[in-house]
Amino acid sequence: MDLSVPVAMTLAVVVVGWFFLGMQWNVHKGQRLLRWMREGLPLLSERTTLQWVGTSLVRLGMREAKPPFREVEILLVFEPRDVPFLWLFSRWRGRRDLMILRARLRQPPAFEGEWGNPTMWTGREILQRIVWQEWEAMDMAGGRLAYHGPQAPRVITECLNDLARFCPYVARLSVRRNEPHHLQIHVGFPMDRQFPAREVFQQIRRIAERVVRSPGE
Repeated sequence: MDLSVPVAMTLAVVVVGWFFLGMQWNVHKGQRLLRWMREGLPLLSERTTLQWVGTSLVRLGMREAKPPFREVEILLVFEPRDVPFLWLFSRWRGRRDLMILRARLRQPPAFEGEWGNPTMWTGREILQRIVWQEWEAMDMAGGRLAYHGPQAPRVITECLNDLARFCPYVARLSVRRNEPHHLQIHVGFPMDRQFPAREVFQQIRRIAERVVRSPGE
């Protein structure tokens, strides 16, 4: 008896079923997170545009953001749960759900720093791209920091501690004096059942204010 046909049909059903369940999982997580974020987003901007890109990415754009921001983009990046083999491989590579905030500020930061968590995919990526001999460097908080400016280690440490309060993990924290992004924050989705959105986004505003503060302030 030739079993190739029923085996192939069974695999097809499993793959299609996994795709459907993975897609629904990401959509459900995204909708819940967006409902939670609704209360806090006005702290960053009065107007926000929203775009779903497939089932693994949501893009929130704020062109006219409130001070200290000039422009903000938030990306909700989901694990590729709808493709089983890709999902397993990406988890092995350290890919997890991430909220990525990218911002232009109204004034450039007082220092520069790139902190990356080597166990997370975006953290590992920036650590591999840095030309280390061009920076001062140190190990910090389970990751690696490259920086310019004597106040950078202290301020970056304070920012990481603040982020760790309401996020399960931090992948990357980037502070740059040049555009397009003065500030990037890559974190696990905030723990929405423990913290109100207004509290989380108010803390993100404080982080932005802290990185533009002059050393003597």
